[in-house]
Amino acid sequence: MILQIVGYKNTGKTTLMMHTVQFLKSQGFNIATIKHHGHDMDDITLQGDDVDHMKHFQAGADQSIVQGTSYQQSVTRKYRQSLDEIINESVTIETNFILVEGFKEANFDKVLVYRDKSELNVLEHLTNIQYRINLDEVDALPKYEQWLLSFFNIEGMN
Repeated sequence: MILQIVGYKNTGKTTLMMHTVQFLKSQGFNIATIKHHGHDMDDITLQGDDVDHMKHFQAGADQSIVQGTSYQQSVTRKYRQSLDEIINESVTIETNFILVEGFKEANFDKVLVYRDKSELNVLEHLTNIQYRINLDEVDALPKYEQWLLSFFNIEGMN
C-alpha cells in the first residue's frame, strides 16, 4: 500500500513521515520511504568522496552499492524519475507500506499537511486526498493514528 504525505514547505511533512514510520513499525510492518527533493535548482547532497563506493561513483559508475553488516547503501544516476518509476525500479525489499513525502501531483492516496486554511484551500485540488492534518491542532497525532488504523484496515488495533 502506498501513502503520500504532501503539503508546503515547513508544514510538518517530515515530522509526520517520521511519526508514521515509527507508528507502523510499532505495529510490526515493513516500511519503505521515498522523499521528493523539492528544490528544483539544487540537487541532493551525496555522501563525501572519501569513501570507496563514492570514489567509484565519482569515477563514472552509473550505480555504486556498498554493503555493510546490517545496511546497504546505493547511489544511482537517474534523471527525474516519476514516482511510479521510483517505486517500480528502486524499492527492492518486500514492504507492507511505501510512504512517500512529496510528489504532490502523483495519483496515490494522500495525507495533506497544512498550517492554515489558505494553504488547505490552495491544495484541495490535489487528487486522492484521504486525510487532512494540521499538526498544531490539539490531539492531531492520536486522531491521525486512529485514522491510519482504520484506513489501512489493521485488524485488532483500533
